[in-house]
Amino acid sequence: MSLGEKLRNLRLKTRRTLDEQSKLLKVSMNSVYRWEHDLAMPRRSALKLMADYFGVPMDWLLADNSAASLINESEQTLLSMFRKLPGNTRYKVLGYVERICVEESSIEYQHNIPANNEYKDIM
Repeated sequence: MSLGEKLRNLRLKTRRTLDEQSKLLKVSMNSVYRWEHDLAMPRRSALKLMADYFGVPMDWLLADNSAASLINESEQTLLSMFRKLPGNTRYKVLGYVERICVEESSIEYQHNIPANNEYKDIM
């Protein structure tokens, strides 16, 4: 999937029009159209703003098909939601997921989870 296809799919998924997207990025509608049709490349600042807004890594936006296929849609959604969480809550989620993985597969995971195990209050 090309950069343009990804940008268009993300915009449509959030139900934004070309006009709304252009206002968010402070560019013309023509610029957004050209990006989505791979006729032009957005500046790095616009790419960063879109990646942050949509909750996707810039690397994913810029990756070719082979790299983009490493993350499926549900993983992309999960990553997007995770990135919107505040730092402390991220540790809680990691701790919770780690405990599930250990229980389900008897595999030990080691993340940088705070020693006070703050994540236990979500279980």
